[in-house]
Amino acid sequence: MAQPPDSVTSTIDRREGSLVVVGTGIQWAGQTTLAARRAIEAADTVLFAVADAGTVRWLRSLRADAVSLRYGVSDGPPRRDVYRGMVDDILAEVRRGTRVCAVFYGHPGVFSTPAHEAIRRARGEGFIARMLPGVSFLDCLVADLGLDPGHEGFLAYEATDFLIRRRPFAIHTPLVLSQIALIGNPHVFDPRASDRIQRGLTVLGEALCASYPSSHEAIVYDASTHPIEPPRILRQRLRDLGGAPVSDLSTLYVPPVGQAPIDRAMWARVMGVDEGRSPRAIA
Repeated sequence: MAQPPDSVTSTIDRREGSLVVVGTGIQWAGQTTLAARRAIEAADTVLFAVADAGTVRWLRSLRADAVSLRYGVSDGPPRRDVYRGMVDDILAEVRRGTRVCAVFYGHPGVFSTPAHEAIRRARGEGFIARMLPGVSFLDCLVADLGLDPGHEGFLAYEATDFLIRRRPFAIHTPLVLSQIALIGNPHVFDPRASDRIQRGLTVLGEALCASYPSSHEAIVYDASTHPIEPPRILRQRLRDLGGAPVSDLSTLYVPPVGQAPIDRAMWARVMGVDEGRSPRAIA
């Protein structure tokens, strides 16, 4: 039987030191899983990259010795260089032979390049490394907007990648585009860069209007980062997307334009019935 990547021992001798990567959830403490909290408390070294000061205070209430990973500034190096520095810092601690817990905002595997890279490199060097799941912005979006992916599904893309790679989508399927305030920006988010933010949103709106009606309403969504604060849900016509107020947490949800049509021939094959029968039962 094949073993999971962090259990393979035939070609790599295990070394001292280990890495577990966890997430705080979007709302710190309340959305942090018990497994993640236990990993934080049990580690020899805790390193973190989280979204706000409240999360930092809560994390240090668990571990006063927790250390912030190096993060960039808006006019600093590109994000890829910042991420490379984070991974170097994590691996340096693992190589010292300690049990390291790296803590990230939200789900540690969703839009967290350094988390994945740190695990890949640690395993490549013979260390035990694993990731624990967490609550992501997608989980919050599903709850706050009352969506059921089991009904219509959804497509989810990072906004810049969606545009420059012309990712496929269908107007009858819900569409989720994340990091819409960072379109075309390789650096850390800067709310003062209003011209660049507006340009990116305008390009996105125009691209979507090529397939959707320009009056189609989408939702600019910011998950709540604190239990007593509601999420931000702003309805915006696609033709007006360039003027939407956004933050570094903003996601765009584009609802479908009606139901997807049923392929009658495929329906008949799946149900094992005559193609002439009506498929209203699953419409």
